[in-house]
Amino acid sequence: MKKSSAVVSLQFRGTVAEPPRGLKKAGQALWNDIQAQYGISDPGGISHLVTACRSEDDIQRMRKSVARDGDMTKDRFGQKREHPLLAAIRGLEAVKRQALKSLNLDIEPLRDRPGRPGGR
Repeated sequence: MKKSSAVVSLQFRGTVAEPPRGLKKAGQALWNDIQAQYGISDPGGISHLVTACRSEDDIQRMRKSVARDGDMTKDRFGQKREHPLLAAIRGLEAVKRQALKSLNLDIEPLRDRPGRPGGR
């Protein structure tokens, strides 16, 4: 018989910090999703989460500009070049990825009771 490898996601039931001021829609959505799952409250974790959320806001803002302008632009000599914001987006995605990795979210979300998760 083959064992099921289903992942069960539990919602955090404690109190969590509100999203910091200045976050836009994408950053707030990321904040709320991660806080609902993990309930990050330590200062270091909050700092990493804020970095990831601000990066997400910047990424989405830049992606709108690239969508409007196109992937390719012309330089002052009339030569086609990659849109300059694409490099910035790649950099921000690396920052976001590193900030999320620093939170160790791939371990497992918080559980509301002690002991091993069910089904093991």
